[in-house]
Amino acid sequence: MRGFWLKIEEKISRSLVWALDNHPGKLLGTSIGFMLGLLFVTLGFWQTLVLVLFAVIGFVLGKRQDEHKDLSAWVEKTFNKY
Repeated sequence: MRGFWLKIEEKISRSLVWALDNHPGKLLGTSIGFMLGLLFVTLGFWQTLVLVLFAVIGFVLGKRQDEHKDLSAWVEKTFNKY
C-alpha cells in the first residue's frame, strides 16, 4: 500500500512542477481564486475582505522592510495625504 501512495505523490509532484514551469500565472490565479472562494464560503464576504486587506497591508510593509526602505517615513508620508 505504501508503494501506491509513493507513486501518487510522485505523479502529483511531477504535475505541479510541470504546471509551475509551463503555466505559472494560471496556477497562481487558480490557487488564489480557490482560496478566496473557500474563504467566502466559510467566513462570508466582509470578513474575507478584511482578511485580504490585512494580508495586502502586511505584504506591502514586509516588502518595504525587505528592500531596506524606511518604513516610518513611508507611513508618515502616506497618512499625511489625508
